[in-house]
Amino acid sequence: MSYILVFIMSVIIPVLPADSKGKNFTSKAKIYGSPKPYTRQQQIQRGSRVEKKYTTCRLKKIVQSRSGGQACIYQGGNKTYELMFEKNCPKQYKCVYNPWTKEPNIDDIVDSLNSIKK
Repeated sequence: MSYILVFIMSVIIPVLPADSKGKNFTSKAKIYGSPKPYTRQQQIQRGSRVEKKYTTCRLKKIVQSRSGGQACIYQGGNKTYELMFEKNCPKQYKCVYNPWTKEPNIDDIVDSLNSIKK
């Protein structure tokens, strides 16, 4: 008797259709809420926000200009050069990564500033 019941169950159950779709709710009339704005990290990964890259710039030399001012020239990775006018030049600092620039000349910069002033 039990063999007949097992046989009937094994034949009938696989033939019955399975209703596993579930209920899908779609509403075209209303919009429920608004999408969240992207986080800062998501914006960087998508390319909609460009982050500045920094490198460690170390003091290369201290130059006195013709006008008597003191300028500090720093060099960072891949020939990133920075020029600062300071009384006391720090040994190193974080500067914006700008590769393959030419070394600044203090006299050219002072001359260009003087030509703008005239």
